[in-house]
Amino acid sequence: MIRLAFRLTVSGGREAVTRLVITAVAVAVGVGLLLAALAASNALNAQSLRRGWLDNTASPRHSAPAAPGAYPEWWLRSQDQYGGQGIDRVDVAALGPHSPVPPGIPALPGPGQYYASPALAALLRSVPAGQLGDRYPGHQIGTIGPAALQSPGSLVIVIGHAPAQLARVPGATRVTSIGAGRSIGESTEGIAAALGIVALALLFPVLVFISTATRLAAARREQRFAAMRLAGATPRQVSLVAAVEAATAAITGTAAGFGLFFLFRADLAKIPFTGQRSFPADMSLSPVTAVVVALGIPAAAAVVAHLALRRVRISPLGTAQRTRAPRP
Repeated sequence: MIRLAFRLTVSGGREAVTRLVITAVAVAVGVGLLLAALAASNALNAQSLRRGWLDNTASPRHSAPAAPGAYPEWWLRSQDQYGGQGIDRVDVAALGPHSPVPPGIPALPGPGQYYASPALAALLRSVPAGQLGDRYPGHQIGTIGPAALQSPGSLVIVIGHAPAQLARVPGATRVTSIGAGRSIGESTEGIAAALGIVALALLFPVLVFISTATRLAAARREQRFAAMRLAGATPRQVSLVAAVEAATAAITGTAAGFGLFFLFRADLAKIPFTGQRSFPADMSLSPVTAVVVALGIPAAAAVVAHLALRRVRISPLGTAQRTRAPRP
């Protein structure tokens, strides 16, 4: 019966093909927006987790346990400004050969050395040293990797000092571990919750599109279903045909929606939800989310189509009575 329903779906004439295309396009747009909202929520969490190491001394519960045999180090985090942009500055001084190393760099910088994020390194090269570069003593020995950056445009610098020098600076503290990732903060928690609500709200337009497309040319479809009833089809079989039609369009649209999401994922990453762009890899979907969307949308489409065509469950004579006769 399913094979027959599929044949009727793809060979039902221009009207059936048009209905199938309209439904598939609507589902593709809805699924693409749904995936974008879910991926944006994951991107916010990923940004906050990568930024957690900067709050190393904010709270003990954010700190990772010290590694066995680890030496302490002097640590001082401060905030700098240039052209309205914030620069995260971290001054460090190792007190032994196994002092903890922040993420994104291979080793702690020594006295007169520093690591800079790619965006800050480009900024240092583009502006006169007297405006920015002279603030940071020493020379750059490398760049900070994405594992320690909230976004591609983050301005972060890690500067090395001699222990005796940094120990005299007010605010410097001794640490034995670098803070691990933390959950999203209050500033991004509201945005993440809003994106979750948007993701749930996007389910309703998808289902409405399917229901509307299912009702297109309802009278003619009821005549066709009535003919199937006269040929011996049961109401359950007729409902199965309608569900297969909707599921076929939904499966096609869902696949196209995934394609749209991956096609425009790099562009979506450029949207500054929190004032910072995301890395394209941050706009990702968990395997569970992908499976739920891929299977849930076609299943929901079949259910909606089943409910939208309740009139086909009446008898063939009832369908004939409900169909208006053409004018003379």
